Amino acid sequence: MNNLNILQEKFNSVQITDSNKIIVHDNLVSVLEFLKNTSEFDFDMLTTIIATDKIERIELIYQLYSTGNNNTLNVYYYAPGAAPTVIGLYKSAYFDECEIYDLLGVKFEGNKELKRLLLPDSWIGHPLLKNYTNNDERLAWND
Repeated sequence: MNNLNILQEKFNSVQITDSNKIIVHDNLVSVLEFLKNTSEFDFDMLTTIIATDKIERIELIYQLYSTGNNNTLNVYYYAPGAAPTVIGLYKSAYFDECEIYDLLGVKFEGNKELKRLLLPDSWIGHPLLKNYTNNDERLAWND
């Protein structure tokens, strides 16, 4: 996608790695809003948010799709423990944000309804973190 240079000119914190992958270092919501509302991009759909524990930070990947241009774009954002919510741009982000909070502990600033989605409210910790330990014998697999 040759238009990514327009994005980099507007946001100097954006790093283009290839035709469908960019890294956003700050201003995540502004970058996503630009990608959604600019006709050259028209990324009107957020298909999913993927989160991975990289030990020193959480890597978030926002997978965008343009129904008008039939293009995809992966937007990488490295969260040091918190990230801004994107529900104002993409309502479909709600369940992904809750799931990521539940399993990895990322707080999405501005999401007023952030809650555990898969685990009970009494669960301690976030089980997909690489440094997570669970000493509860009730959860151990028995042979």
